[in-house]
Amino acid sequence: MTDRGVNMKTDRIVIVQCRLSSTRLPGKALLPLGGKAVLDWVLAAMSKIPADYRYVATDEDSYAKILPVCERNNFRCFKGSLSDVLQRFVSLLQTVDASTVIRATADNPFLFYEAAEESVREFEERNKGGNRCDYLTFSGLPHGSGVEIFRADSLINAAEQTSEPYDHEHVGPALYNHQDKFKCDFIAAPERYNHPELRTTIDTYSDYLRAQSVVRYLGNNGDGNPYDFHQILDALSARSVRNPLIFVPSVDKGHGTGHLHRCLSEAVRTGGFVYVPDDATLAETSGVIRAYEERGLEKNQVISSLPDDSYPAVFVTDAFRLSAETFSALGAGKIIISMDESSDFADESDYLLDVIPSASLGREPNLSDPGLIEKPSNVRQSQAGKGGAQGIRSVLVCLGGEDPAGLTLPAVRLVSQCLPGAAITAVCGLSDHGDFKNVTFTPMINNLRERLFEFDLVVTHYGLTAFEATCAGCRVILLPTTRLHSALAKKYGYASLRKNALKKSAFQKALCSRNIYPSKINFSSGRTLTSVLEKVSDGRRFSCPVCAGKSDKPGPAIARTASKTYRRCAQCGMVYLSFSCEEEMQYQKSYFFEDYKKQYGRTYEEDFDAIKSQGIRRLENIRRIAGYFSEKNILDVGCAFGPFLAAASEAGLRPFGTDISDDAVEYVQKKLGIPAVRSVFPDMDAQGEFGIHQFDIITMWFVIEHFKNLDEVLGKVSEILKNDGIFAFSTPSAQGVSATRDRKSFFEKSPSDHFTVWEPSKCEPILMKYGFKVEKIVSTGHHPERFPLIRKKGAQKGSLLWRLTDRFSRIMRLGDTVEIYCRKIQK
Repeated sequence: MTDRGVNMKTDRIVIVQCRLSSTRLPGKALLPLGGKAVLDWVLAAMSKIPADYRYVATDEDSYAKILPVCERNNFRCFKGSLSDVLQRFVSLLQTVDASTVIRATADNPFLFYEAAEESVREFEERNKGGNRCDYLTFSGLPHGSGVEIFRADSLINAAEQTSEPYDHEHVGPALYNHQDKFKCDFIAAPERYNHPELRTTIDTYSDYLRAQSVVRYLGNNGDGNPYDFHQILDALSARSVRNPLIFVPSVDKGHGTGHLHRCLSEAVRTGGFVYVPDDATLAETSGVIRAYEERGLEKNQVISSLPDDSYPAVFVTDAFRLSAETFSALGAGKIIISMDESSDFADESDYLLDVIPSASLGREPNLSDPGLIEKPSNVRQSQAGKGGAQGIRSVLVCLGGEDPAGLTLPAVRLVSQCLPGAAITAVCGLSDHGDFKNVTFTPMINNLRERLFEFDLVVTHYGLTAFEATCAGCRVILLPTTRLHSALAKKYGYASLRKNALKKSAFQKALCSRNIYPSKINFSSGRTLTSVLEKVSDGRRFSCPVCAGKSDKPGPAIARTASKTYRRCAQCGMVYLSFSCEEEMQYQKSYFFEDYKKQYGRTYEEDFDAIKSQGIRRLENIRRIAGYFSEKNILDVGCAFGPFLAAASEAGLRPFGTDISDDAVEYVQKKLGIPAVRSVFPDMDAQGEFGIHQFDIITMWFVIEHFKNLDEVLGKVSEILKNDGIFAFSTPSAQGVSATRDRKSFFEKSPSDHFTVWEPSKCEPILMKYGFKVEKIVSTGHHPERFPLIRKKGAQKGSLLWRLTDRFSRIMRLGDTVEIYCRKIQK
């Protein structure tokens, strides 16, 4: 079968290797992907390469199943040995007249066909003019996007010469594992294709989910053409592929359908997956899923198995009370976002998002925002001022598809008695409804949110339907499905009935209540749930910088902000940043000029002399601890533009600096004439850079908090510091006035590149682990204006109250920064 549209003989054969007996993912070549089989995508890509012959090489058992796919793609199908793949290829090659073989595998739907054609041309060039190349491939392509090219006669020859089982189980190894006999070239792929960090193959269930996300992001090309490499790279960089969301709703009997509704709705918007296990006990599950399939949910977005740990999933739980089994199944090291979670495992979630206004759950969320509730676009004209039964002609009774409290029928009976002329719609899963007039029973109302405006009154329980009805302008009465729901209804100003009070008098009183149109909850927000989830899903998890992830489970969360979570390490006690969805800081020239000026009102260079004066004071502290230090070697890590180095030089020390900023190092070298090197500490060769094996003094001024790998950093400092040498550093204090008086604000303002938050009273055991004995702690950064009393009284700088507060801050060590001076003791 020759190439379509190409009449010139190419002397090429395309062979796609395929079998259906994979143990990791059986039948993967025939799995559905964007309305086609995976194999269809492979063959479409390989059809872009001009060739005289196109074959799929398979085994006897797979032949009949894949033949239809081959035929619809104008490929022939060849069957050979299952286990001896090398012989399968040789047998096929002996039936055709082609010298160049282009091999692909059937589990690679996103082949870079442009790169494949370029590599074939390069191979053919290397076989001209008496030269010979037996095997060629581009290295550096995404895993699963490349092909192999080899000479047909070379492969036949190689098969005759090798009896190695591995060579016969594969194809290429028969050539490139014997390079003493065959010329094999592995060529670095051109830069536009070179992305070895990416993966496009389908070898596991997790790979298959990734492939689905790629197709969902790009859509079908429509004309049957495969994606080009630009499209594939674009998809692989997309958030929905790079950090795919997997929603984990409660689908247990008794928990209602609201969790499932919310997750399916967000999956439609974000392109994520929804995990619904086969043993789900929620009877309405299938019906709810079908309703969302009509609204754009793809069938493959609902999964019954969780991916393995290699899959970069971000889990979004919506279970109210997550079970230990489910939490454990989500896997260690994955970002977990929990919505309205109240289980004992809530603290272990990276991000707690409270959407539904709730009573105190005994824990702090990262974000609480009722405005994230999706509001209906269909809204009633204002009915405010109408009381009692006036104008109520249609009523919705909706207590969840399950109605675990069994209140639907009693509520319908009560509404019928109080509003005999009203048409009542009741959502009820029961088959026996009793005999009611003017009542329509239905198991479900599709897209209920946009239908609520049709009802004058909504009778429901505390939850999403109540809030959506409020936003739709309906009158709302809440029923007491649980004691907690009763308390919440009262707290947030809803007209409600007390438990065991489903009586006409109570209902009439609720109808006349001013809270029939609740107004306590602010549903206004500039955010959407989708935008919040997508931003948080781009976040990063961090382990304790000191213990380097050696602890089995994260320590308790001690602070949560809208973009960060802080924990106390269960092993060493360090307070550290465990999660952040803020952008990473880049320390280039802008940091020392524009960014620094935004924070302090002047550039770093303009502040040089003031910072240098602090260096003089710090050097005096070091001198008092170390004794006379003239002509001693001092290394300043994170030296920036060198104000401390300048002070050290003037004090008679031999200063050396290191920083990650090219601009800063250049300034120190050229303007100050001090030896400095650009390096990422601790990856610095002091002996090679400065000719010094160990220093007398090492300093880090407001640098130590920036290290994610503090264990390595402190180990390196200990290694290159002489015994009895001084290690001194400064850092923000978690025991200063800002942290102790307004903890939430302190952590909100803490930069996202500060990975540790030091507590002076608890630092000694951590430092002793690396051989450092704390000699002196100096509380710095005293700010009387940050004390509540100063704010309350409006005291001015220099006043008696100001001076007394400043004195109190110093005595009690309430400065917002701290300097810690250590001596290295001999181990």
